[in-house]
Amino acid sequence: MERNRVVAEAARKGAEAALSAQMKLLEQFSGIDCGTGNRSGNRKVAELVSACLREIHADVEWEEDSELGIHVIGRLRPEKPVGKVILAAHLDTVFGDGFVGKHPFRQEGDWAYGLGISDCKSGVVIALAAAGILERAHLLPDWEITFLFNCDEEIGSPSGSRLMKREAADADYAFVLEGGREKDGVMRLITARRGVILGRMDVTGVEAHAGKDYLSGRSAVKELAQKILDLYAFNDEEKKIYYNVAPISGGRPNGVVAGEARGEFCCAGLPTNADFGREREKIHSLAASSYTEGCVTTVEEHTLFPAMEPSEKNHRAFLLLERAAKVLGIFVEEAEDASATDACYYSSYGVACVDALSAIGAEIHTVNEHVFIPSIQEKTEFLAVALGLLEQDDRKKERGRRELL
Repeated sequence: MERNRVVAEAARKGAEAALSAQMKLLEQFSGIDCGTGNRSGNRKVAELVSACLREIHADVEWEEDSELGIHVIGRLRPEKPVGKVILAAHLDTVFGDGFVGKHPFRQEGDWAYGLGISDCKSGVVIALAAAGILERAHLLPDWEITFLFNCDEEIGSPSGSRLMKREAADADYAFVLEGGREKDGVMRLITARRGVILGRMDVTGVEAHAGKDYLSGRSAVKELAQKILDLYAFNDEEKKIYYNVAPISGGRPNGVVAGEARGEFCCAGLPTNADFGREREKIHSLAASSYTEGCVTTVEEHTLFPAMEPSEKNHRAFLLLERAAKVLGIFVEEAEDASATDACYYSSYGVACVDALSAIGAEIHTVNEHVFIPSIQEKTEFLAVALGLLEQDDRKKERGRRELL
């Protein structure tokens, strides 16, 4: 088809030409301390990204959370859109104030190093460039393209998820630009991820002198130790659901029987949302009994990310991206990933979703985080083709049939 050829050629030339500017943007981006909740750093990042959105003539909105910072929404919207696709990535990192000064951006061969450069700054840069290529070539599809860059993914998107739900309500697809995956040189696109529960146990005991009055005491540390073992006993190797406890603390000087203790925990690898209820029952059962008379345990927990369950919708989104891959003459595979991202939210809100559309990175969440530079160009070209080949005519017919019904 002629449009396939034109879009593919524009994407190839555009991605090649965009790489230098993308690297400059990544250097700027990586030079800002923007850990979750760093409001001043987040504002700098929001201003930087918003300027890039305006360069491609997107309308820009800011949604501000009083504690976490600014979520940036951009829209490229034709007069009568026949569909809507969300391009999603996040602006926050896991690094505290002052880390950027100690670990500045640098390039070594085909690798670029920077805090959060893979998770998820490359994703933001790729989304901006891919849409920009089509905008400059006058090849944007007759669809609304919504950019949603939230500032709280690293803590489970407690604020950003509300915007995701709002935007997912009328969206056909969500393409999430978390770090890329590949196996044996084949691009892997993620359509299923596992959910996560975070929680905390607090134990109250009775203090006493550890020598002369030991038997009057009730050690909260001992009780917590028993409950920690209980949590680890909940591990399900068949389902690959695993518990981890850290950090833990409790008590005062070692000459005093501990009157209080606490431990935080994570339950990761929940394959379906039905598993959440079962695991919660196990978790809360720890508060219903005591190994040590006089010790009381309380438990708090919350969902960090829901599960991104395999679905026909997500598979349909994969097939759309697979068509783009075929135009480029490359192979892609549909895959599941054990980690959790904002794709879990988009999928749970009912929008067809694919993740891992960003560049290939390594040593994520460490001060040695780095990204493979050639993959930035590759993923920019791929996403530009995918957006340029959205099925305008078929979508119009489908929506027309809905209106007739």
